[in-house]
Order: sequence, then C-alpha cells, then structure tokens
Amino acid sequence: MTGIADRIERFNLAYRLAWKYVPEGVTRERTSFARRLHDSISRQLREGASEPVFIASEALKEINGSTACHSK
Repeated sequence: MTGIADRIERFNLAYRLAWKYVPEGVTRERTSFARRLHDSISRQLREGASEPVFIASEALKEINGSTACHSK
C-alpha cells in the first residue's frame, strides 16, 4: 500500500507544480489541457519517473512542444 500512496503523492505534487506555470488563458482556450497534463504525469509515473519537479517539467514540455509555459 505504501507504493500506491507514494505514487499518488508524487502525482499530486507534480500536477500542482505544473499547474502553477499554466497561464489562465490556456486552460480556457485548450479545454483538454488538464486531461493531457494528467495523462502525461500518469504515463511518466508508470514508466518509473520519481522526481515531481522533473515530471512536471517534462509534462509541460510534452504538452506545449518546444515552447515552455511561463509563470503567471
């Protein structure tokens, strides 16, 4: 059970970290953004990623291509 709890904790932290760098307009314009963020983070965790900061960064890169999101 500890493994599941750790994975949930890493997911939540990575999601919150990534969300801080998503401009407000993006979530209105791209309604699938939250789902794509969720899918990317989940995939990375399944593949063995463990550092929330790197997971969040990679998810944002994946969703936005080569242009990174900037802080609000």
